Amino acid sequence: MRLSLDIAVWIPDDDSYAGRQVVEDPPDASTAVGAEAFRHSLWGSAATRELGATFLPQLADVTVENRGHLQVSPGQLDAFAQECALLTENVELLSAATGYDTERILRYLTNVREAVQRARAVQGGIIIW
Repeated sequence: MRLSLDIAVWIPDDDSYAGRQVVEDPPDASTAVGAEAFRHSLWGSAATRELGATFLPQLADVTVENRGHLQVSPGQLDAFAQECALLTENVELLSAATGYDTERILRYLTNVREAVQRARAVQGGIIIW
C-alpha cells in the first residue's frame, strides 16, 4: 500500500504496459507530491477546485479505470503547468483553507513543475500515483 503520492515522467510506447514507459528520474530529483491524505485534503479540496483546477483534483476521484492515478499526456502539459502556476500564485489561500504550511505546498508544486520540465525534454507526460 502506497503511503505517499509520487510523480513520474513517462513517454508513449505502444509496446509497454499501458502504452507508456516510465522514465528513470535523475538522482537529485524529488518526486514527492504529498502524503496519501493530500489526494483529498489538498489536491482534491474545495479550495483547489474553486480556483479552477481540473487536473490535480482528479487524484481524489479514484475510479476502477484510473486506480487513483493522474496521467497527463504530452499534449496536456501546458494546461497542467498553468494549473500548477495558478495554485502557486494562490498558495496562501490553499494554506489557509487546508491547514498545510505554504512552504510544504510550494515544495510539492516545485517537484511537479520540475517533472513537467523533464517530461517536455523527452516529449512525454507525467503520472502521479
